[in-house]
Amino acid sequence: MAVYVTSYFFAGTYTNGLFTPFIADDVQFVFDADGDSFSPGDIINVDGQPIARYIGFGPTGIVIQDASNGGNGSYYYYSTTMLDDDDPIQINTTDDFIYCFLAGTRIGTPDGAVAVEDIRVGTLVLTADGRTVPVRWLGRQTVVTVFGPDAARRPVRLLAGSLGPARPTDDLCVTSDHALLIDGVLVQAGALVNETTIRRMTDAELGDRYTVFHVETENHEVILAEDVPAETFVDNVSRRRFDNYAEFEALYGDGEPVVTEMNLPRIKSARQLPQAIRRQLDGRAAALRRKTATAA
Repeated sequence: MAVYVTSYFFAGTYTNGLFTPFIADDVQFVFDADGDSFSPGDIINVDGQPIARYIGFGPTGIVIQDASNGGNGSYYYYSTTMLDDDDPIQINTTDDFIYCFLAGTRIGTPDGAVAVEDIRVGTLVLTADGRTVPVRWLGRQTVVTVFGPDAARRPVRLLAGSLGPARPTDDLCVTSDHALLIDGVLVQAGALVNETTIRRMTDAELGDRYTVFHVETENHEVILAEDVPAETFVDNVSRRRFDNYAEFEALYGDGEPVVTEMNLPRIKSARQLPQAIRRQLDGRAAALRRKTATAA
């Protein structure tokens, strides 16, 4: 069962993915649903009563719509922290579908590896084919775990060495749909999961919330993340979904430039994964098991 506890209640207005709070109260509420996550449109329980329609989540809480009379009532934001009145909050109203790195992932630069959260606009990053390109923007999104992707689409952890010797150099954590370049094919991380050396991250690893980052360059590129070729941002999702979209707007205006996906095959599921790549992964898993057994 998915359970979420909040400490503050806000009335306000909700339009076009933005909630603007104007009345606040410090009252605790407990939300729960039968599954392992909350899905937009579902009727969820508030203090045990099925009276709320879940709309989406923001950086500190969730938006629900009053459904106590079976209709479409007012919107409310329930938060773990106090908010400023009249400060609009961007609300995520779909499953997480952003190609991102989790905090701590080291990105290759000419001056050495840099944690993704420390990258800035203009930072030069290394591409897999040996070029350097400047970062156009670093998007950031906070995901409240219980309202994020369900268990089958949680972020993926690739253990050090799971793709080859020192690849990745350290554990690499990315969102499920983030693609890595393997044998000339873009393979989304979720398609690589074998539940041993490449697996879904657990609640304990993710915590109550986690932050993901996307690196945007002028074109869709393949850069190095823990020495693994990994894609940069491509226009499969709006930048407005990110917590810091205002920074992008301040830099480049309210128009969203199109980043066209590179012309490479994309593997989205395990059943599409070429057998040659699967054999490579199985071989690496066996090698890591032998290494661990020898060390023991």
